[in-house]
Amino acid sequence: MSGLLQAPESPLAHLARWATELSYEQIPVAARHRAHLALRDTIGAIVRGADTVAGRIGVAAAAANPGPAAVPGAPAVRSVPAFAAFAGAVHASALDIDDGHYRGGAIHPSSVIVPSLLVAAQALDGVDRNRFTVAQVVGYEIGLRAAHLLWPKHELDDYHCTGTAATLGAAAAVAVLRGGAADVVARAIATAWAHAPMATFQLPMVKESIGWSAASAVFAADLAAAGFMAMPSGVRSSLDATFPPTPFHRAGAMDDPFVASLGTVFETANTYFKPYPSCRYTHTALRSLAEMIDGGLLADDVDRIEVFTPQASMNLSEQRPATLEHAQYSFPFVLATLLCCGSAGADEISDEGLTDERRMAVAARVTVQHDPTLDPTYPAHYATRLIVHTRDGVQHEMLRLVAPGDADDPMSDDDLMAKFVRLTASRLGADAEVIGAALVAADDSHDHDADPVRFADLLRQAAMQ
Repeated sequence: MSGLLQAPESPLAHLARWATELSYEQIPVAARHRAHLALRDTIGAIVRGADTVAGRIGVAAAAANPGPAAVPGAPAVRSVPAFAAFAGAVHASALDIDDGHYRGGAIHPSSVIVPSLLVAAQALDGVDRNRFTVAQVVGYEIGLRAAHLLWPKHELDDYHCTGTAATLGAAAAVAVLRGGAADVVARAIATAWAHAPMATFQLPMVKESIGWSAASAVFAADLAAAGFMAMPSGVRSSLDATFPPTPFHRAGAMDDPFVASLGTVFETANTYFKPYPSCRYTHTALRSLAEMIDGGLLADDVDRIEVFTPQASMNLSEQRPATLEHAQYSFPFVLATLLCCGSAGADEISDEGLTDERRMAVAARVTVQHDPTLDPTYPAHYATRLIVHTRDGVQHEMLRLVAPGDADDPMSDDDLMAKFVRLTASRLGADAEVIGAALVAADDSHDHDADPVRFADLLRQAAMQ
């Protein structure tokens, strides 16, 4: 046994023991169902995200490093596993329609964990649904808690929580999927932390370094399996106290209620899903404007729009974005898209939309302003107050605290199925709904897809064709 696990109370020992002992039956039904929904939701994002500029560049980079793993979303390309995971994670995040979790560092766990698992699963002789779900849940539970410990961060810290913390969760998930012992899982987490990307949020394309997070996670699991970071038997590193090997080793970290709830509270069940392919900050304003449109508001009626936000989202104010990613982080563009097109999905928030002069003219009349009264609502909520001024002098105002897809305003299973079909229909065709339904089977069924070859084939059909 590695020295990392010699002390019974070591945080890594605790995390790894929990991860390797977790069974499908121990996961609450709500968390299992959420994981199944997240798997399908992320595959939808991967399939459609492969068609973006960022997706195509990610595939080209993977193709330059040939290997045995098919790239999620672009199966004709095979690469080394780490680069296949990189491209798959770029696909998952390219549309900015991937899920998230507020208290878990505001990260997008699935965009890193799911592509990493899709790549790792290919090297196995099949994988049954239950085993895959356990690994997925392990990734979420560890990654979300790592992110919680890292956030809020100091303003000079050069990292964002998805790219940093999700690496730990995804590495643990891959190690568990492969059947790694507790020692291997522990070293996968420690190695992931040592090599996790520490990039600031950057546009275009990089976002939260989600692509490199998945690559780092898969490679960390590979290294752990090969014995990387193993100490001689009976020897423990003397540097642990001075240089904590993970965020969980910081003073008081394991006593934090959010962290200490590991195994009793499954935060997997508390993720949110996104109906719009844009920054989560914009979703309350989009839903408010959608309700105004349902009430009869027309694009030609609008004179100007004021968006009032907490300080945290004041930078989403670009009126003429030059790239898809800048558009996703622009209140003016996404609101103008909804107003001019009647919807704001992946078909509308697209590269083609950037040259729509009618839309740009509306975006030029959208301003973003700070409302200090909304600051206390953040980060529990991404609130906005929207004021639409019409040409005839009428003023429509709406305050919204809860974003669509949150626990208090959830997307239904039907909503999520419709989202999957919209994202994958161009690739999966008439099979999209059948495959989507199969990815979210009855959560209390222990024999469905017990055949590991059958579930592996389902994953291939969904993300690899």
